[in-house]
Amino acid sequence: MGVSGNLPYFITDAFRSIRENLATTVLTSVTLGFSLAIFSIFLIVFMNLNGVVGAWGERAHVVVYVKDSEAKADPETLKKQILSIAGVKDARYISKESAFEELKAGLKGHEGVLEGVDKSVLPASFEVTVSEDYRDPGRMPGLVERLEKFSWAEDVQWGQEWIKKFSGVLRFMEAGALFMGVFLAAATVFIITNTIRLTVYARKEEIEVMRLVGASDVFIKMPFFLEGVIQGVAGGVLALGILLLGRAVLLSGMPAYLTFIVDTPVSVAALLLLLVSSGIVMGVAGSLISMGRFLKV
Repeated sequence: MGVSGNLPYFITDAFRSIRENLATTVLTSVTLGFSLAIFSIFLIVFMNLNGVVGAWGERAHVVVYVKDSEAKADPETLKKQILSIAGVKDARYISKESAFEELKAGLKGHEGVLEGVDKSVLPASFEVTVSEDYRDPGRMPGLVERLEKFSWAEDVQWGQEWIKKFSGVLRFMEAGALFMGVFLAAATVFIITNTIRLTVYARKEEIEVMRLVGASDVFIKMPFFLEGVIQGVAGGVLALGILLLGRAVLLSGMPAYLTFIVDTPVSVAALLLLLVSSGIVMGVAGSLISMGRFLKV
């Protein structure tokens, strides 16, 4: 009889082993659930913050202010010079008068503070849109430096310090999430491995008898394999519960403008599928490692 024909026996045997080692099985599943939840939290926060930086990049403009002595220069000529620089996607000219009107619009309801102010007090400028490949903090300084070399450029502003610091935090979080993910995965697989190994030791004589009567390695391994799958499914479901509960608690005390940090990038169903799949992979890995010492893989 093939593996599919013996499936009811494998499932029954796996659940029997779980019942006999209920405490260690529950501990393993809980450990797996918390490990997946912690790593997922780091990953979700990182993805959301990274998305903010990406959105900032879409809207980010480098502002090049034009010297007053060059205010009468042809804007199209200056724009062509800007567009000739690698990494520049577009440039929009803002005259002195337009800059004043934009400032006035921004002070809606308080326009009176500008009464008597000369409309030409603000400098003309170019809002430069940077190509996506050049929005990285490592490449932006070079582009800005080339813009500053124009003889007609008074100043160039682009929020250098903010994006550098924020990107540095993201890189740190990325490294931290990777390290924590590897550490938690290794620790969880180790726990699962030893849990199932204890079961194997307890049933060592039974396994030897099964081998003597001609049972195949697949036949002997399958219940332990299913045990790892069951632990993985339980851990994945628990991880989803921890994530949803933690998110609800955070949202209850978090300012509205920060709620994006804990937004899940996928639906609950997709998140459950990812967590359960990850749990199964870790559970099966632990089962296979533990069985490898007793049976040829």
